[in-house]
Amino acid sequence: MDNNSIKDNIRRIRKSRKLTQEDMAHKLGISLTAYRDLERGNTSVMNGNIMRIASLLETSTEEIVLGYRPSQMVGEALEDVREEYSTRVTTLERRVADPEKLVESLKETIESKNEIITMLKKSLDREK
Repeated sequence: MDNNSIKDNIRRIRKSRKLTQEDMAHKLGISLTAYRDLERGNTSVMNGNIMRIASLLETSTEEIVLGYRPSQMVGEALEDVREEYSTRVTTLERRVADPEKLVESLKETIESKNEIITMLKKSLDREK
């Protein structure tokens, strides 16, 4: 995760908690300018600061870094995977069914042509 994504996540979470930049600067014990630089991405967010910021925002460091809480996403992600799996299985079943229908149709065609060939051979044999 790059510094820009981290700063965007911090800003998004801070705003969702209805905290101002001034509130965060005060809680972190830094100047407003220093905090604004952090949210603008002008200052790199260090691991220790991420942990403090996460604590102040009452969230996890994963949410700050990744943009979501992995533990909350597991159920949603699993459901998404199940849905995608189901869709793919249905698509593959259709793809398999089409060639099977084609094979059956071709078998019938071959059988019909073999019958015609047999009839023609009999007809030729009678003419001889």
